[in-house]
Amino acid sequence: MILVYAETFEGKIADITYELIGKAKEIAKDDEVWALVIGKAEIEGFGACDKVLHVDDERFNNPSLHRYVLKKIVEMYRPKKVLIGNTPIGIDLALALPTVVSCLDLNSTAKAISYGGKVFVEIELDCGIFLINKGSFQPLKVDGDVKVEKIDVDVDHEIELIEVVKPELDVDITKADVVVGVGRGAQNIVDLAEELAEVLGGVVGASRPLVDQGILPPSRQVGRSGRTISPKLYLALGISGAMEHVEGVKAKNVIAINKDKNAPIFRIARYGVVGDVEEIVPLLLEKIGGE
Repeated sequence: MILVYAETFEGKIADITYELIGKAKEIAKDDEVWALVIGKAEIEGFGACDKVLHVDDERFNNPSLHRYVLKKIVEMYRPKKVLIGNTPIGIDLALALPTVVSCLDLNSTAKAISYGGKVFVEIELDCGIFLINKGSFQPLKVDGDVKVEKIDVDVDHEIELIEVVKPELDVDITKADVVVGVGRGAQNIVDLAEELAEVLGGVVGASRPLVDQGILPPSRQVGRSGRTISPKLYLALGISGAMEHVEGVKAKNVIAINKDKNAPIFRIARYGVVGDVEEIVPLLLEKIGGE
């Protein structure tokens, strides 16, 4: 059996859960795919699963307790593989059990990144727990009936959830079909980048340096310490392409503009332009209808 941890927040299933279900079904072969929901939540979109284990206890609305619940479940059911999203909640879960982290793919081997993204590692494991990067797989959300088994789990830990502080999101860049990314090389033309994003029907994202300088808010940051995006088009303006950034880019098409012909961003780009963004972006706006 392959077990998928269904991440929840305020009773809603996180989107990454359906990516994990899709991958689990792909690699399952003759094994069943089960989902684990901890705490009060709406059970929806699990039609592709063989079973849902639901620890239906409002005590566990506190995700800080999920690591202890998961450990008990693994001991009870002995799944061959456990798939968890590489999110803040998922990372907290991984503290309880030996885990392969930062997985980009999972088949007969697990492909993961190490040393800050400088090394790709392939690990052969018949069983294990895998922390999967968001945007790595196609989601599989299927409406329909699924067998739900409600179970009780006792844990010996008490952690009080005092307050949930939500980040201020002026826009959700993870939902956009087009993202115009702005890096240090384009920090003087953020206004033009916003105009270009509007013309293309998209939004502006940023590399970490622009967020650290306060030029754009944290909600716009793309990368390991920001958001993972999977738009149809990612237009990278003046972004060097450090692994910490490109780890969060799962776009179908990447177009990069950079003065440095050796910039790492060109390794993931379908099309690349070597040149000054401050000269090219106004020309691009002129060609596609911007003022």
